[in-house]
Amino acid sequence: MFGSRYKEAYDAIVPPKELVEGMVAWAEKNDGRKKGIKNRIVQKAALAAAVAAVCLVTAVPVCAAHIPACYKIVAYLSPALADRLVPIEKSSTSQGITMQVEAIHLAGNEAEIIISMRDADGSTQDLVHGEMDLFDSYHLSDYASDSIVGGCHFLTYDAVEDKAYFQVNVQSDNAYQPDKLQFQVNAVLCDKSKDNRDVDLSGTVRSMGTKLEGLSGSGGRVREEELPDALRCVSGTEADPRPSAYVLDGTKAADCAADDFTVTAIAYMDGVLRVQMCMGDNWESDRHVELFLRDADGNERYSDHSVGWHEDVGDTSYQFYEFWYIEEMDAISDYSMYGIFHNSGKLVKGDWKVTFRLE
Repeated sequence: MFGSRYKEAYDAIVPPKELVEGMVAWAEKNDGRKKGIKNRIVQKAALAAAVAAVCLVTAVPVCAAHIPACYKIVAYLSPALADRLVPIEKSSTSQGITMQVEAIHLAGNEAEIIISMRDADGSTQDLVHGEMDLFDSYHLSDYASDSIVGGCHFLTYDAVEDKAYFQVNVQSDNAYQPDKLQFQVNAVLCDKSKDNRDVDLSGTVRSMGTKLEGLSGSGGRVREEELPDALRCVSGTEADPRPSAYVLDGTKAADCAADDFTVTAIAYMDGVLRVQMCMGDNWESDRHVELFLRDADGNERYSDHSVGWHEDVGDTSYQFYEFWYIEEMDAISDYSMYGIFHNSGKLVKGDWKVTFRLE
């Protein structure tokens, strides 16, 4: 399986001629071999290593799922090239967890980074044993500029090496300087889990009051301008520029669980099934749900649009989402719903900081 995927990634990438020639020349010079049959063998090996290294560094999404296997291939072909292009053993330990920068690719003001997290040597906490999350607490800087936009997703957990791998994409206002880089993480979520739960539609009502809430986000496959008038956002004001939306006036935030999911309202109004849920307090967790509507024929689909907002009760901030399914439904009993509920476990705050430079 890996061999075929690696070959596909290898065949799909054509590195710049100048880069390949430069790498081959560098490998020749450092190897000290003379011309002849042995030299041609070295050239071929160096070329293969160059392509593999370019694949690792410039095609991060292709190879990331196979780390550390992908890196081991590069290291086997040419340890010198692998060490030259991939920062090795750039690690930091905090709160019983060791973070390591596995690979990085800089392109102007954008950076793709592969990092790993593992239990620190001597730690008995066993914090790293599956899916984790960096909790949006990461950034890359070169002491002159800092990352301003970022995204991160979990790649895989390697039980043999006890490492959880992540891909981080960040962007700054200015081009990153490779001779003075620092990557930092301030918190991780351990013990992330998910499970499937049915959502009971039998209590769906045909009418319910609404309330206007300032949104923290919205989106879906149906664009804003294509929504029914009742679901359109209301423009913000100078005092509060956030757009607002009329959402169901269901269960009050004070009556919701702060550490679990709560279904707060379900209504079918004006040809739209509206399902509202509270995710509890998400400031130090990451609870979210994917809801699927299933018709009588077994066809499933995700919501057409959703909106999110927060409601504060004392020191607790509750996160709400309302999912909208635009569909003519003669009988609600012909439909069913289930969700994939994603929950996070323990939040570990630390100070993982790696300073390095790329040659």
